[in-house]
Amino acid sequence: MTDTNSNNTSSNHLFENNFAYVTEEGEIFLKKTKFFDKRVLTKVDPDSVDAQIKKLEDAFSIIEEKFETLFEEASTETKEQVDELEEKLQSLKKDVTEADAIGDFEELISNADKKLAKMKKSVTEVAEKEKQSETAEEEVEQPSVSNEAEKTEDGEVTENEKAEEKKTAAEEESAETDDEEESDEIVVETEDEESEVSEESDEDDIDEEETAEDYYKGLAEKAETLAEMGDWAYASMEFDNIDTQWEEGPDPEGADIKPYREKIDELREQFEQKKKDHYEEQKRIKQENLEKKKDLLDQLKKIVDEEKWTHTREVGKIKGKWDSIKPIPAGEQEKLEKSFQKHLDTFDEHKVDRLVKKKQQEEDNLTGKLVTLEKMEKFLNSVDEEADWKELDKKFSKYAKQFRKIGRVPADKNQQTWDRFHETQDTFHSMRFKYDKKYRKNIEKFLSKKKKLIDEAEALLDTDNIAKAARQVNKLHRRWKKVGNLPQKDENELWDRFKAATDKFNDKKGDNIEVLRQQEDENYKQKLQLIEKAEDIKDSEDWENTHNEYQKLMDQWKKVGPVPRKKSSKIWKKFKGAMDHFYDRRRDHFKEVKEERKDNLKEKEEVLEKLKALKTHENPIEAVNEAKPLQEEFKKAGYVPIKHKNRMWKEYRETCDVIYDRFRAAKSAAQVVGKENVDNFSTDDIAEIRDKKKKADKLRKEIKKLSSELIQKKESLSYFKPSNSGSSLLDDVKKKIDEAEEEIAEKEDELQELEIEIDKIKRGA
Repeated sequence: MTDTNSNNTSSNHLFENNFAYVTEEGEIFLKKTKFFDKRVLTKVDPDSVDAQIKKLEDAFSIIEEKFETLFEEASTETKEQVDELEEKLQSLKKDVTEADAIGDFEELISNADKKLAKMKKSVTEVAEKEKQSETAEEEVEQPSVSNEAEKTEDGEVTENEKAEEKKTAAEEESAETDDEEESDEIVVETEDEESEVSEESDEDDIDEEETAEDYYKGLAEKAETLAEMGDWAYASMEFDNIDTQWEEGPDPEGADIKPYREKIDELREQFEQKKKDHYEEQKRIKQENLEKKKDLLDQLKKIVDEEKWTHTREVGKIKGKWDSIKPIPAGEQEKLEKSFQKHLDTFDEHKVDRLVKKKQQEEDNLTGKLVTLEKMEKFLNSVDEEADWKELDKKFSKYAKQFRKIGRVPADKNQQTWDRFHETQDTFHSMRFKYDKKYRKNIEKFLSKKKKLIDEAEALLDTDNIAKAARQVNKLHRRWKKVGNLPQKDENELWDRFKAATDKFNDKKGDNIEVLRQQEDENYKQKLQLIEKAEDIKDSEDWENTHNEYQKLMDQWKKVGPVPRKKSSKIWKKFKGAMDHFYDRRRDHFKEVKEERKDNLKEKEEVLEKLKALKTHENPIEAVNEAKPLQEEFKKAGYVPIKHKNRMWKEYRETCDVIYDRFRAAKSAAQVVGKENVDNFSTDDIAEIRDKKKKADKLRKEIKKLSSELIQKKESLSYFKPSNSGSSLLDDVKKKIDEAEEEIAEKEDELQELEIEIDKIKRGA
């Protein structure tokens, strides 16, 4: 259920949720549950509603902790322990149903009852199993008593005589008959149950050797049951009884009972270790609880020492935690409790004093608020209709802020004081609406927006898609809160209409719950289909296209209406999980690409350093021969990070230009022979040299132009995003770059050949 009201928007409730509501008078009502009737928790000032609600909700959190602690600390291994837990739970339930707190009491108490029921059932089952096991053991432990065991030194059957005294007359008669018909062996019968076991043994004709082995086997089986028990004292006692029963057992007469003895000893050892571990764990828990209580005591002591008498909430939390911590070392219990109670009593004494001061403060606050109200009323009487209403609003807002800043007043004066304040506030806003055109324009705008929201809310009644409309109702409430406030009278009137429309829709939703469920189920199916599509492409390596596809799936997901609440979180996790899987892989991929380009950058930088060293080579022609394989290495090194691409290419071209300029200078005929030696060449030689120079100059210009175009083409690569999916436009640019580099290399080779030819002509002269 949505929180429906605030102190500015409703004439019914200042606040409301699933568990409580606050009336205009400031009374906080706890709603009726199956455990208690509706009741008033407290009364607050309208300005402090939110703070008080928060305190009451925090109080419920402490109650939840008490329930959790009760079950965590309780020992439930025996029926008596479970009964003790039930008594504590009943007492706690009674306390919490009378507590001043806001929360889901029904769910809290119902869950606790369910836990207790499960524990009862578990203990009952264990008890029945133990009872059955003990019955079986008693049957096994009833051996036939030999003649030797019955007779005294004088040959008298004393044990038999004692047993005969306990028999009924009918049993005596039956026993005498059996003695006459059977052998001369004397059979000892004790209690009624032992008699029955003995008779059954006679009827089943079990020989003495089998009975003895069964006896010791039964002791071993009993040891198995005891080894699994958690009632340490009882199990220890029963293990001692097993040892006694073993010593007093019948003669095995050839039966191998050693394995049973070894098994019992092994089980006893295991049990003792478990018991030791259990008590060590209990000791550890008690020590931890001791430290926790010492810490809580220090917290309480600090509050008292610092005289923080208003920290009632904090002290309540400390006391709740203190009470929930149960087992501590016995020697520390009394000392700690005495110290804690001493500080608690000190705090309570000062809390009473604080309440007296609080009452006095409320009276002072009432005086302060009344004085402020008189100033506000006097201000209204002095308002000039032609004044600057913006400045007037600042002054009036200042008075209103002063009024709200003053704390609570006595409860019996609270409503009267607030009514007077609201009346003054309404008068000012009415005057401003009448004389301030700009304010009136804003109010009319707010009025228009709220009327539009009312129309949208009323239109929801005619929609067939109840599930989608239900989500829209919550959005309308959020939009309503964002619109500015109107004068109180208009605000209340429009709020009543808006709330009535949304309430009618909620009633319709309740009446058509099956339709709502059906629509939510249909939305659920659609979202499952979207999940399936998301799962299908989560392992794709077409990074860019798959990214776009996920964006489309997300848009479709948002357009689908709500699904059943219990399934909403689960399917969203699946859908988001598929997307996260893809985007994690995508990030890893680009991370690898980034690392690869870093390696390429390092490799190109090393090649570039070698090329730069050739700029000062003593033999420019040899420098070119060494530069060519380095240029190939530079090109094959691959792409570098975008931010380094242009810098690397610029340094590379500048370095290569210097190397080849020196080469061309070295090969130039004019520079080789000098101007003073021109007369040494024939006219044909000079013409041939001039012709070749023109071709060389033309080639240089073409190389320069191609180099400039190549730089632009390489720069254009930065506009393409990295992708493994391929791009025809990107491939075309790369192809043109390769072609341009090949053409430049061919022209540079052609230029080099021309310069060599020119050099040969000059040398030949």
